[in-house]
Formats: sequence, C-alpha cells, structure tokens
Amino acid sequence: MNIQELWDKFGKIFRDFDLESGAYKAPGRVNLIGEHTDYNDGFVMPMAIEKEITMLAQLRPDRKVKFYSLDYDQMVEYDLDSLEYDEENIWANYIMGVIDEIQKLGKSLQGFNLMFTGNIPQGSGLSSSAALEVVTALAVTDLHKIKIDGIEMALLAQRAENNFVGVQCGIMDQYISRLGQKDQALLIDCRTNDYQLVPFKDENYQIVICNSRVDRGLVDSKYNERRSECDQAVEFFAEKEAGEINALRDVDLETVEKYKAELAENIYKRAHHVVSENARVLESKKALEADDLQKFGDLMYASHKSLSEDYEVSCKELDILVNLAAEAEIEGARMTGAGFGGCTVNLVKKDQIDQFIDLIKKNYKEKTGIDAEVYVSNPGEGARKL
Repeated sequence: MNIQELWDKFGKIFRDFDLESGAYKAPGRVNLIGEHTDYNDGFVMPMAIEKEITMLAQLRPDRKVKFYSLDYDQMVEYDLDSLEYDEENIWANYIMGVIDEIQKLGKSLQGFNLMFTGNIPQGSGLSSSAALEVVTALAVTDLHKIKIDGIEMALLAQRAENNFVGVQCGIMDQYISRLGQKDQALLIDCRTNDYQLVPFKDENYQIVICNSRVDRGLVDSKYNERRSECDQAVEFFAEKEAGEINALRDVDLETVEKYKAELAENIYKRAHHVVSENARVLESKKALEADDLQKFGDLMYASHKSLSEDYEVSCKELDILVNLAAEAEIEGARMTGAGFGGCTVNLVKKDQIDQFIDLIKKNYKEKTGIDAEVYVSNPGEGARKL
C-alpha cells in the first residue's frame, strides 16, 4: 500500500480526533561484519536495509493507546497508566516497552492510536523487532513534541527490549535502525557506543541476503554458553598479563597465540574468533573507505570461516549457502546474526545477481530440500518522518 492507501485504512479503523498525526518509517538491518563481538566490547559494522516498518499515528484526547497490526490484522488496547506485559500479543510488548521507557523519563504522554505494517521478514535475523521499537519511539516523541536525539532514542529502544520485553540485546540493531544513512555502513564501538558512518556505495556491487529458513532454535542456549566461554578467556588473560583486561577487546592475537597450549581448546577458539573478528571489522572499514571491495569480500569469507570453525555458531545450511557463493566466485559471503540458522550476507557484482539468485535457489533446494528466500538491498535510510 502507498501512504495514501494506508491513511485511508487508518481512517476506517480509527476515529479521527483532529489531533496531531504523522507517518514514520524505520528499517531492518543486516550486519556486514563483526559477529559476537558486541558483548565483548568490540566492533560491529551493520547497514540498514531497504525493508522497513511503516507506522501511522494520531493522538487521542484520553489515556488509552490502541495499536493495530495490519500484517497480523490484530487490534489491542491498553491504558497508559497500567502497561503490563501481554503474554498473548507478544508483538505489542515491543511498542509498550518504548512507551514505558519514555514515561520513565518523566515525559507526560496522552493516548494515541497507531497502525503499522512492514516487509522485514520475521524470524530471519534482520531485526524487525528493533525497527518496530525505533519507529514507535520516533512516532511517540514526535507527536508529543519531545526532543530526543538519535543516540538517546536508540538507547531508549534498547532499554525497552531489555527491560519490558526481557531480551538482553546489544545496541547494534537499534543504533543502525535509527542512525543509518543511505549508501553508508555504520561502524559501532560497542564499548563506548561511539559510531562512524563508512561509505558503502559502488555502482558495480550490491548486497544480497540469503535466508536459510532454518529455525534458530539453538541460539539462546549456545549464546549463553559462548558468553561464558569468553568470560573465562578474559579471566585467564587478566591473570596472565600486565595491564587492564576487562574484555576480549583488550587482547591482541599475539597474546591469544602465546597461551594457546595453556588454554582449553574451546576457550582458545572462542578468543581467537573474537580477537580476529575485531581486527577484520577495522580492516573492513579501511577497505570500504578505499573502495576496495575485493579486500572487503575476502574479509567476509574469513569471518565466516572463523564463525564456523572457531566460534562454532554456523550450521550445515549456512555453510552450504556460503560454499555455493564461493563456488560461484561471488566477491564475499558470510553468515550474519547470532547463527544456527537465519541469513547469509553476500557481496555480489550487479551483473551476476540474477545468475547468483537462480544458482542459490536451485542448488540450496537440491542440497537441503528447503526453498531459500533471497533479498537484494543497498544500504538504506535510517528512521525518519514521512
């Protein structure tokens, strides 16, 4: 639907109170490089994708909030003075969490109606939840004339997910959804929350995202296990080395190799991945700034090898997708996201895209029995009012 059709639909669902209204968008994201580095105080480099959530909203003259999901065809209603986790309508908690965090700032809100729709594939690891949080934060603060800058808004959206939804996510997804810019990747320092825009525009290349359509069922248990292994590595290096070591961010590869014989094999491998991945992110920044897409592609392949062999968070299907990309001589490919399913991100020459998509769909189906979904995107715009 175009924006006028959405407003027509909004008018049929909600009464017009002739109060402040607006339309807003926020994108999903794909992480180009820097996986499992965020909780180790490291570096990540995501980009916003050209798949988004669109939200229409209007103030009400009372204390009620009504949300309508066009995609679920569901309406829910709550009271601003008694927001509680909704076990039945899980999607509504991402919106309520944002409202709750805005009210915690001491900001006075009035009721409002909102309607939203999106084309970010759910459960694919492309961050539809962060896009929903960010677009809600933008809509609610704009309608109420609350001044809040982009970084504050991203942090508020993260707190909504941590506190209300109960998911201990890092900052990357909300940062890129709010702060992303067209034709730019975003380098984020997960220790300081500082960020830099990195130019990512080359007429000859595009990003192609391949969805394995494998349910990421192992993510939670393995994620906690990997965090624990990283903590063990930090404790080991802190005891052995002079200087302050608070996270794997503070260790270099030379130090990891020095103690290889003394470390349990799995602890060594986890540390080796995180430390080498941080180095790859910083190398990727230099490659993109120099418009050296071949170098960037090599770093993507190296990242996947490390995630698969050292961090052991890939799966058979993700490895098949990356191997198919390598056989097709695609510039770069790697799994993206937490792992055990989800997507790969691929750097593909524009004149190879159609051929690559055909090859992936045919060969992946032959090898796995699964129909892969494929999305092509340039670095998209961050959250904005329409």
